[in-house]
Amino acid sequence: MARELAVYRSSTFADNTAKTYRTHLKSYLDFCSKMAIPPVPVTDRSVALFATYLARRLKPSSTRQYLNIVRLLHLESGLPNPLQDSWMVKSTLRGIDRVKGCEVVRKAPITPTMLLEMRQRLNFSKSPDCVFWGACLLMFFGLLKKSNLFANGAKSFDPKRQLTRDCFHVDAQARTLSVMVTWSKNNQFKERKQLINLPALAPHPLCPVTAIVQAFQLSSPKTPKAQAFPMTSQNFYSKLKTLLPESQQISSHSFRRGGATWALSVGVPGEIIKSLGDWHSTAYLSYLDQVPQDIIDFYRRKCCAALPV
Repeated sequence: MARELAVYRSSTFADNTAKTYRTHLKSYLDFCSKMAIPPVPVTDRSVALFATYLARRLKPSSTRQYLNIVRLLHLESGLPNPLQDSWMVKSTLRGIDRVKGCEVVRKAPITPTMLLEMRQRLNFSKSPDCVFWGACLLMFFGLLKKSNLFANGAKSFDPKRQLTRDCFHVDAQARTLSVMVTWSKNNQFKERKQLINLPALAPHPLCPVTAIVQAFQLSSPKTPKAQAFPMTSQNFYSKLKTLLPESQQISSHSFRRGGATWALSVGVPGEIIKSLGDWHSTAYLSYLDQVPQDIIDFYRRKCCAALPV
């Protein structure tokens, strides 16, 4: 029983979350050592000082994330959360926001034009390039995250998380490719399955079905539980930066954001974008980029239609 309890407790957080918390814990313990104070329990003033210590090198949003480790340590010790209802902590954080600003720098969206530019620089007789291209179009048209496709390292691939070959099915008659997604950061406990249907756009060079089928034909192994796109997230990012060296604000997340932005620009309803990207709230709106001229034209049309003659 005790061993089972330890296993369940060790699985409280996802691997990446646990890794992040270890980084936050090290920073907090370093602070406590410099201030000669015990990590638990702490006063409101000590937490506010920790926030000040973090603000020297971190953005306000990151400072808030790091403070969460103080809450977790106290809960683990059976003590009340020192961050809750603390005016000292809240006022300190608000002051940090005011002094340092809260600007959020987001990754730029990938556009269809950028995809075509990348395609011209690939060699489709090579398996790695085909795998990379298939992954690009899947993330763009399917609005998927890199964690759905790639693991952080070659030995950390998990068929329960990353897509495998048997997650894909081609319907030749309907000219679609369906992808069954059973895990994501928004669905870590696999309480539901998400079916994504990608349309065949051939002979257009940005056809996702053609790209994925070609990637499967040239890559190996071809077993059902093999990784659908056999490369690591670092390999993917390195290849991306090689193809678009002038784009400093591009990352793997740019495909998800770019696909959502493009879908909105061509008239896809917001609810469909929300469902396809598996967003639970209107948070998807923060991913969308609208050209200022589009907003001006929309405002002009609405105003002209509403004004009396």
